[in-house]
Amino acid sequence: MPAFRFTIRPLMRGAHCGAALENATMTAPIRFPSLFRLLALAVAVIALSVSASAKEKAPPKPADQPDQLNEADVLGEAHIGTKFQFVKFTYDDKKEWENHEYVDGSKTLIIKGIDRSQDHSVVLSPRESGYEPVVLTLKASDFKRTVLKTKGRTQTITFRAFYRPEFKKVEAPKADAKPKEGAEPAPK
Repeated sequence: MPAFRFTIRPLMRGAHCGAALENATMTAPIRFPSLFRLLALAVAVIALSVSASAKEKAPPKPADQPDQLNEADVLGEAHIGTKFQFVKFTYDDKKEWENHEYVDGSKTLIIKGIDRSQDHSVVLSPRESGYEPVVLTLKASDFKRTVLKTKGRTQTITFRAFYRPEFKKVEAPKADAKPKEGAEPAPK
């Protein structure tokens, strides 16, 4: 391995610089990397960049698959607005339907995952006493197409139906205000 010689010279010459530094020379071996190591490093960098770019590219789609989703397969949502909080409901005579949520101060019930190919019935009953339950029919024709998000070229599509049922008060049985003719008045 060749050794190179270089000389250290002070920036300023004068009395304040040491005399030993004026003519000092040092030798230090400098290694050159082998050609094989450089070639192996270049091949490794190229291989990593090719594999990373291959992961980023999506496989090409076959021509027979359309890019758009079939809208008949998209499930619907029913937004039911009431004046009561946390309305109890049964969906198609099922006691439990997990795919729902309450919004707008818990006065709007959103039932999700509704099959739009047929009609459904929902029985709503408020948690407050004194009101009759309401039977609501969710018709397939009531669902309207809605675009929720647009990000770049992708869109999220849903079908929504909006309802606002009115609950009727239950009439309390009226008490007779007049006492019967043969009855005596209550003692005071």
